[in-house]
Amino acid sequence: MDKRIKELYETLPGDRKELAKLTEHFISALKNLEEEHRRLVASDALAGIKPDKNEEYMFQDTITNVRSILIKELEKTVQDLEHKGDKNWVKNFKDGIN
Repeated sequence: MDKRIKELYETLPGDRKELAKLTEHFISALKNLEEEHRRLVASDALAGIKPDKNEEYMFQDTITNVRSILIKELEKTVQDLEHKGDKNWVKNFKDGIN
């Protein structure tokens, strides 16, 4: 488990730990997508097709950004859960959390 996700998992109350697990599953799916992409690029290279450097950069940058967004949103959710019932807390999610 990613270090930050593990920290958030420990912070979440027992009935909410599935949120960290869900994020972990999303990150794992992204890793699988990266691996599948690597295999495709490698097979193309064997066939003599050169990868476009700009497309490769954009793919890696997008995957990194999505991974970062997933962890940031989990952090916001954990903050809202920690401050549930605190009338002075400005919620990260206006629609709230249950």
